[in-house]
Amino acid sequence: ENGEVLKIVEQKDASEYERQVKEINTGTYVFDNKRLFEALKNINTNNAQGEYYLTDVISIFRNNGEKVGAYVLHDFDESLGVNDRVALATAEDIMRRRINKKHMVNGVTFQNPAATYIDVDAEIASDVMIEANVTLKGNTKVGSGSVLTNGTYLVDATIGENVVITNSMIEQSVVKDGVTIGPFAHVRPDSTLEKNVHIGNFVEVKSSIVGEDTKAGHLTYIGNATVGSEVNFGAGTIIANYDGQHKFKTTIGNNVFVGSNSTIIAPVTLGDNALTAAGSTISDDVEKDALAIGRGRQVNKAGYALNKPHHPNNKK
Repeated sequence: ENGEVLKIVEQKDASEYERQVKEINTGTYVFDNKRLFEALKNINTNNAQGEYYLTDVISIFRNNGEKVGAYVLHDFDESLGVNDRVALATAEDIMRRRINKKHMVNGVTFQNPAATYIDVDAEIASDVMIEANVTLKGNTKVGSGSVLTNGTYLVDATIGENVVITNSMIEQSVVKDGVTIGPFAHVRPDSTLEKNVHIGNFVEVKSSIVGEDTKAGHLTYIGNATVGSEVNFGAGTIIANYDGQHKFKTTIGNNVFVGSNSTIIAPVTLGDNALTAAGSTISDDVEKDALAIGRGRQVNKAGYALNKPHHPNNKK
């Protein structure tokens, strides 16, 4: 009546006239505590159930001349309660569909919206492609033209434009325009990948800055390092940055070529245009334009295998 609530009546106690009312009680209330506690003293069990109804306080308020207002919901989903894990999953599904719809309306493509999980605070530019089973958590931002493939997981990450991330995890890091990552890569917190960096399969980056056009294609760990532009990391390169108690810094200049299976023991600096031979262990600084070789020299012993059991001449 006049936008106010007269009373709330249980279905079993309602008259035929009252049952024609289409509005329902969703069970959500806001009370003045002092007035509520006074009203509770006056409720009784004079009803079909023989129970105390909290909702009787509405008519008590009205009889005392109090005003009782109602907030009318235009979407029934807004009234859903969560009392168990099933209801929680239902509510989460509703929110997920709303969030994903908002992004699709704004020009984001979802391969499978039902299998994509976007937090409410995530920001996604138009013309981003998101495949199934992608998760964006926290304050993640994704720039226009980027592609997030199946299994990608981003947490508080800032992703530039035209980035391609394939089945990889990025945490609390900045990935600039044109970078390619994955598959199966992990960019850990406090890292920055500058423009056009390539981080390939089974590569991990942590607390590092990686310069423009640098490539780490396979099986590499880059930790606590500042890496220049146009550096190439060969497969199996490891930056050993931890001695069991402290983390140490590595600095790698521009246009450095790190040979496959190199171990770089921090703290160390590799100057511009330096090279490390494959299989080297580098524990000292390498000056600009130098080649560092840190491995044992190969020795071939002729005929050595002739006396070994595996040799065909010695097999029975």
